Amino acid sequence: TGPTGGVGATAIDILAGLGYEVSALTRKPEESADFLKAMGASDIVDARSIEMGTKPLEKALWGGAVDNVGGDLLAWLTRTIRPWGNIASIGLAASHKLETTVMPFILRGVNLLGIHSVEMPMELRLRVWDKLSGEWKPQHLDTIGARTVSLDEVPAICEDMVAGKVTGRTVVEFK
Repeated sequence: TGPTGGVGATAIDILAGLGYEVSALTRKPEESADFLKAMGASDIVDARSIEMGTKPLEKALWGGAVDNVGGDLLAWLTRTIRPWGNIASIGLAASHKLETTVMPFILRGVNLLGIHSVEMPMELRLRVWDKLSGEWKPQHLDTIGARTVSLDEVPAICEDMVAGKVTGRTVVEFK
């Protein structure tokens, strides 16, 4: 979820590079399909068309997920992950709330993994960085982080981000 941002696009790039079939759930498929396919997504799903359902468990659809959105979409993911699947919860672009039941966790063995990198021990950081420079190395970093702006351009970029017009990562250059 949230696949057009820097974290989502990098996750697609890494997972597709490792041979996984990646579905990208986005609210802007018309504007971002080419970008997401270039990152390695094999399927683009319009998140606006998802029937969230009302049952504690819905049809199992996904082997795992990287969620940058939170809220209702994350709750829906917990109900649609296949048995023993993992969800990496990395963001809260839609909401910090999570309203769900324990049924996916008990009956399907779903794991919800909170991603918190700030206090990660250096030994683990070094292992992850080693993988990111080797077998997990993203192939499209030049596309994901292609935009560089000045500090004066930040307000306009922020407006574009809120409007859903930005893909990838924006680097702010200080001079």
